Amino acid sequence: MSRNKGSSTGIKTKKPNSSTRDQPNRLKGPSKLALSRRCTLLQAHRVQASSFSALSICNLLNLVFNKNGIQGLVVSTVSLSIRGNIVVNTTPEFNSEFLLQNETIIKGVFPFLTSLKKGESWYKVAIHGIPIRDFNTEEGMDLIISEIKTFNKGLSPIGRPYWATKKEYRDSGNLNSGTIIVAFPNEEQQRRAISNRLYIAGISTRVVKFIATSSTAQCNKCAGFGHSELLCKREPKCILCAENHMISNHNCSICKKKGAKCSHLVIKCTNCQNTTHSANSKLCEVYLAIKNKTTNTLNNEL
Repeated sequence: MSRNKGSSTGIKTKKPNSSTRDQPNRLKGPSKLALSRRCTLLQAHRVQASSFSALSICNLLNLVFNKNGIQGLVVSTVSLSIRGNIVVNTTPEFNSEFLLQNETIIKGVFPFLTSLKKGESWYKVAIHGIPIRDFNTEEGMDLIISEIKTFNKGLSPIGRPYWATKKEYRDSGNLNSGTIIVAFPNEEQQRRAISNRLYIAGISTRVVKFIATSSTAQCNKCAGFGHSELLCKREPKCILCAENHMISNHNCSICKKKGAKCSHLVIKCTNCQNTTHSANSKLCEVYLAIKNKTTNTLNNEL
């Protein structure tokens, strides 16, 4: 949408009349949290990154608000969440409450919109040892929430849990259990879940704090990408020599140097099998492929 001189939206605005919606309760003060301006549009179907355009959606929302008598730009940025939902951030003059009040207008733009969720801090945990056979179903995540609420007093998960264990591993038949990610509304519930463990499906599960990692983050245990050693279920692989041990256990038999390169190192990348660099090299073909895929995804969203 072009922005012409004299108009903050780039299109001719009209004054709201009695039939248009009221202007929002505008936030005052420069120190309001960004979360108060964030809202997630929960979709009935996951939005695909290949068909997602942040620019088009941002312009479309601002246009429809303008047509309903709202002056000024309402939406500042739009992004796609990891769960395939649309995340909207308003300009400082508006907030998530305004978006919730105007849900009908937004649903006119998104026919598959099921609900709007205000931005809030989520405290996530990773739960290990979840039986795949019992919960790898369409209703599996609803059952997880029910189990936590029923058998773990005072804990109330928010959002929808999701598997950290990849689908191909869950469907392979080779794994009996996997890991899921669950969010709680405050740090106290997160702490209790970690310290007390969680009772799910009749077992006491191990719970750790979930730390999000980028697609190019490297595991110190297996040298793979996209996860940390806290969630790693793979066999150890040395980042330096590709042998079956972690880099911390790499030990030169000649100079006795441990966990680091030395002049005697026979180097090998365990990811692309190249013998000219180690697995943490920026020249690794696997690393470059992941990096390029991430960049192309982001470009598709712009």
